Amino acid sequence: MEVHVVTADRWADLVALFERKGPRGGIPIPGHCWCQAWRDQESPDGPKANFKAATVDQDRHPGLIAYLDGRPVGWIAVAPRPDHAKLERSRKYGPGPDDHDVFAITCFYVDRDFRGTGVASALLDAAITYARNAGAQALDAFPKASLAPHTLANRRAEENDSFMGRRASYEARGFTILRDTGARLVMHLILSPTNPLSGEVG
Repeated sequence: MEVHVVTADRWADLVALFERKGPRGGIPIPGHCWCQAWRDQESPDGPKANFKAATVDQDRHPGLIAYLDGRPVGWIAVAPRPDHAKLERSRKYGPGPDDHDVFAITCFYVDRDFRGTGVASALLDAAITYARNAGAQALDAFPKASLAPHTLANRRAEENDSFMGRRASYEARGFTILRDTGARLVMHLILSPTNPLSGEVG
């Protein structure tokens, strides 16, 4: 598996991942929303064009893409907090008064044919390494505080409800809870040199 930063030359791969049709002909949720929930920009051409214009076309890296045997199979949105204007203004999820140079993870997506194969874990590890290498002092995440029983009983529903990551995955990597907002937790990882994660992100 390889994980790379989404740059202009990888835009077509991200489109292929987000718009890959399922067995019934539909496209995944990211192919409709294009991770715009926490961004302010609006485009008359829709969220896809807005996402590209606000990030890739400005050489701002919106996240990382995972490949297996050259095929794009997963995505994680990880970028500086200020890139997510709505997140910054949020009373529940906004930054703390002493936060500086903090990145945020706001979305995961793994192709349904590759779920359960370690793609999400590889993306999270790579995101931590990427944020540290980019100069971030800390990394924030926003998993559900808990999942409803009916969601836990259905693997696909659980995966869909965990699009901002899983609490257990963050805790296993040293994230701590800053706030419990009710629906979601605000979790925080200090990216100090004494808390390294091996691995390179290209």
